[in-house]
Amino acid sequence: MQAASAKPNLLFIFLCLLTVAVYYPGLSGDYMFDDMQNLLLNNRLELDTLDLTSLQAASLSSGSGTLRRPVSMASFALNRYFFGIAPYSHKVVNLSIHILTGICLLLLGRLILKSYREYRNPGLSPAAITWLPVIVSGLWLVHPLNLTSVLYIVQRMTSLAALFTVLGLCCYTIGRHRQLGDKPGWIWIMTGLFVFGGLAVLSKENGALLPLYMLVLEITLFRFRDAGGRLDRKIAAFFLLFLLIPVFGFLFWLIQKPGPFLGGYLNRDFTLTERVLTETRVLLFYLKQILIPSVAELGLYHDDITISRGLLNPVTTVFSVISLIFILVTALLLTRRTPLISLGILWFFAGHTLESTILPLEIAHEHRNYLADYGILLAAGAAVLQLGKAMHITYIQTLTPVLFICLFAYTTWVRAGQWSDNVTHAVFEATHHPESPRALLSAGRIHARLAINGRKESIESAFRYLERASEIDQSGILPEVVMIKLASILELPVDKEWYNIVINKLEYPIDAAKINALHILGECQWSACDTPQQTMEIIYQTTLNNNSLQGAE
Repeated sequence: MQAASAKPNLLFIFLCLLTVAVYYPGLSGDYMFDDMQNLLLNNRLELDTLDLTSLQAASLSSGSGTLRRPVSMASFALNRYFFGIAPYSHKVVNLSIHILTGICLLLLGRLILKSYREYRNPGLSPAAITWLPVIVSGLWLVHPLNLTSVLYIVQRMTSLAALFTVLGLCCYTIGRHRQLGDKPGWIWIMTGLFVFGGLAVLSKENGALLPLYMLVLEITLFRFRDAGGRLDRKIAAFFLLFLLIPVFGFLFWLIQKPGPFLGGYLNRDFTLTERVLTETRVLLFYLKQILIPSVAELGLYHDDITISRGLLNPVTTVFSVISLIFILVTALLLTRRTPLISLGILWFFAGHTLESTILPLEIAHEHRNYLADYGILLAAGAAVLQLGKAMHITYIQTLTPVLFICLFAYTTWVRAGQWSDNVTHAVFEATHHPESPRALLSAGRIHARLAINGRKESIESAFRYLERASEIDQSGILPEVVMIKLASILELPVDKEWYNIVINKLEYPIDAAKINALHILGECQWSACDTPQQTMEIIYQTTLNNNSLQGAE
């Protein structure tokens, strides 16, 4: 018996080791994208001593989020203090957090399955309670969609928030299980909400979704009941106080003073309505990548997603809206018949409530699925379990997880190899996302640096990627600026048309990215440029005369 009970734990240990193996190629990668500004160039993270004043300054050194994410920033400061500035140690710590979160998801999964059998399905076999959480958490550990939350260093903010959220949910589940057993449970519930929930929010703002995840567990498992099977008014009051009132308070503030909120859309090329419509297509894209991930479609940059300008523009928007409504309504209607499947689907929607709805954020990032995708994996696992039982084909319950673990692990290993160095990563992103301004610009700048350092074969590649980025409307003026700068440094002829393109693009609102690009252009070695200096004066004059400049930060 003990040997049999040890098998699931041994399998999970193997899956943890497999996770380390598939991520190992990517640990040698460098800082990239937002890592530079948030971490590498953030001098306040460089601690000489661990005194309270320095640690506090480091903790509040982030410009992201309203709370400035002090728990995450403190972890980066301590990381640099003990292990140095090299990205390798940061990625190793990120991977450790990822595995720790997987362990906590295993614990939560077992708590969920135990509650499911006790309150919703007494006929559930002990084997299902033992094995299903191991399989689902193992799938989550090696899933390629979670890679950016590990190898993209700054997204430790996401993984830490997820870790504390899962711990909070463990506490909530234990507390409710105790209450339904007529034992004290409020200390567990409040610890989960305030201690771990507080740490989650201070890691990243989406930690505020913890009460919504709790509501999903309540709707599907506990049903707002007390030990006697009656409506638990205290639990109802708990959600009224910590979920409904804050949500309605925010909506009331939004209606009364929409200006500060809508102001976030001024520097976006989409409106609030367009973002919400686009997110319906993005959520279906996420669902597809969770169930059938594709190396070619995954990536750091998803700024090549077409904005939905209306329900029929593109036409896939209306189908996406209908599909999501159908999935959500079906999950709500099936909470009694298939609670685990409903739990998983509602979990996914809860995880995207903040970042994939009305907030003026960028359209898509893979790390937004870091905790949300666990719900779909759980729902899929429960569906396979029920299918195998209904068809009386037990090997389906064994073969399917093995196949998907192999698929996910191999895909993550391939992606990790692409993240092993910035050149490989940049070229891959530009190849598979040829309409992404960021991917093309990143590849162009990587090759530009190589060309400046003497690699002549990179000159042609740099200009090819930059010229392709220049052709995309959303690329801004940076592709032209980098081409001018590169030609100047290499003492190559400067195409005057690049300056004309810059001037034309400056007719649009001037944002911070354009101003930073102009600063780069201002450093050009004019003696090597085949263009009159008055062109630069025209550019600056155009900038200064643009009223939008006053709102730039």
